[in-house]
Amino acid sequence: MDTLRPRPWTPPPPPRPGVAPAPKTEDKAVASLVLGLSSLTCFGAVAGLPAMILGALARRDIDRSLGTLTGRGLAAGGIVSGLFGTGIGVVVFLWAFGALFAPAPSEPPIVAAAPPRAVTAEPPPIAVTASSEVHGAGTRSYGTFEVVDLDLSRGLRPQIAEIVRRSRGRTVVLQTVARSSSACAAVAAALPDAQMQRALANVTLIRVDIEEYDRELESMKIETKTAPWFYKLDDDGEPTDAISADAWGANIENMASALGKFVRRNTPSRRSRVR
Repeated sequence: MDTLRPRPWTPPPPPRPGVAPAPKTEDKAVASLVLGLSSLTCFGAVAGLPAMILGALARRDIDRSLGTLTGRGLAAGGIVSGLFGTGIGVVVFLWAFGALFAPAPSEPPIVAAAPPRAVTAEPPPIAVTASSEVHGAGTRSYGTFEVVDLDLSRGLRPQIAEIVRRSRGRTVVLQTVARSSSACAAVAAALPDAQMQRALANVTLIRVDIEEYDRELESMKIETKTAPWFYKLDDDGEPTDAISADAWGANIENMASALGKFVRRNTPSRRSRVR
């Protein structure tokens, strides 16, 4: 019967002084720091959010462990680095999203250039003034083409004789000029043109005012009622052939063609004079 009697409770022996267990580092604190540092490199919020969560849990467990767990600083470092890594990741994501879905810049439409059109050169119309240009005495040269204006203080015959004498080998043409004639102005405006210069190459053109030399012109049987008239002169200064401005219009090409044919055609044996 003695064996069935309950034995009194005996408390465990107290721990020996100086043999307390060493505190342990919280695993979640270490993981929080590793993930937080990873979020700062290329993982961003993928590692930053777990770092903050593990860091908060590690700090809670450390506070409850009554000193048996350590690593509060590691947990704090994981939370801070995870927060920064998450913020950087969000900014990078928003930038990439905007760049990916932003509308492409509109490019101006490409308009095919029209093929160049073949433009045929047409001589411009001659600008005709209200009255014929009055020239001073002297000679103007356009290549091999010469234009001579007479000295009004001298007689007509002597000047023509001098010009014919120094123009041996050239075609000498006398042109009558009237100040009020628009046709004379058209001829004067066309003389510098290249077509006129080619048509009148090796020609000496003597311009004679019919108002100043009317009597001398009539004595040479040259028309003085209308102008311009063109007369080819022989070696004696006598007219041998004639053409008037009625042979062309105001077009330089027509004028040049008619005068070119006139100065190069054979002189008739007898001239028909229009009065």
